[in-house]
Amino acid sequence: MPTDASAQRLRVGAELRRLRLQAQLSGEFVANAFGWAQSKVSRMETGRTAFTVKDVAGLLALYGVPDDVRAELLGATAEDTGEGAWIVRAGGFPRRQGSISQLESTAKRIRHHQPVVLPGLLQTYDYARAVISAAGATDPDSIAAARMKRQEMLTAPNAPKYEVVLDARALLLGVADVDLIRAQIRSLAERVASLKSLDFRIIPFGKVSPVFTTVGFTLYEFKEPTSPAVAWVETPTGDVYFSAREDTDRYSSLFQKLQSVALPQSHAVRYLQSLEHDIERYLTGPDLGGI
Repeated sequence: MPTDASAQRLRVGAELRRLRLQAQLSGEFVANAFGWAQSKVSRMETGRTAFTVKDVAGLLALYGVPDDVRAELLGATAEDTGEGAWIVRAGGFPRRQGSISQLESTAKRIRHHQPVVLPGLLQTYDYARAVISAAGATDPDSIAAARMKRQEMLTAPNAPKYEVVLDARALLLGVADVDLIRAQIRSLAERVASLKSLDFRIIPFGKVSPVFTTVGFTLYEFKEPTSPAVAWVETPTGDVYFSAREDTDRYSSLFQKLQSVALPQSHAVRYLQSLEHDIERYLTGPDLGGI
C-alpha cells in the first residue's frame, strides 16, 4: 500500500472530514466508535496515512452517507488501494436512505437496471411504503419519506442523467393491492413523460431477449474526473461494489444490450398507460379456492 499521499487519498480524506463535521461528530467520538487512536482519524482526513475500503466504508456508514456519495468515495479509495471489488454490510434501511438534501450529489450519470422491483427514485410514497414493509423494515413511513426526499435529485438544476431499463415484470411485484399498483404505474408514466433528466425504457412482457441478468445493478459515473465508475449490486444483507475497469465495462456493455432490447422512452410511456388499464388481468389470477 502506498505511503506517499496520492491525489485520490488527499481528496477522500478531505471529504471524510467534511462529512464528519456535517454529521456533527468529533474526531474523538469517531475514534472511540472504531477502537482507534484519535490520531488515526486525523491522519486519514489529511491523507497522511493509508486507509482501506473497510476503514472508509465504516466511516461512511457511521456518517449516514447516501448511496451515490458512498459509491464515489469507496470507488476512489479502491482505485488508490488496488481493491477492485468489495462487500459492505448494509447497515439497515436508515443507512441506505440518507437524504441527499444534506450532501452534494457527486454523480453525473446513473444507469439502473431492475428485473424485480421498481427503483426507489421512481416510486410513489404509498408504493415505497408497501415495498419497504414487504422487505421487513420496522419503520416504513420514515424510510418512504426519506425516499421521497431523495427523488428531489432528479429535478435539481444539476441533476445527473438517470437512465433506467425496467423489466415490466417488476411492476407485478405483489406488495400491494391492484389499485395501489395501478396508481404507481400511472405516476410512473407521468414522470417518464415529464422528467428531463430521465431516460426510461421498459422490456415488455414476453419480449424475446438475447440478454438478461438475474439481479438488478446500478452504474455510477462521477463529476470528479479522477473517480472511477462504480457498479453497485444491492442484497438484503450487504452491498457489493465493483470498480475494476473490466468489471464496470462488463456492466456497461450489459446495460447497453438491455437498452437495445427495451422499448424507447416514447413507446414506454404508451406501454405504461396501456398496462395501467390492463393491470388487474395480470395481478388477479384464477380462483383456486377449490383446489
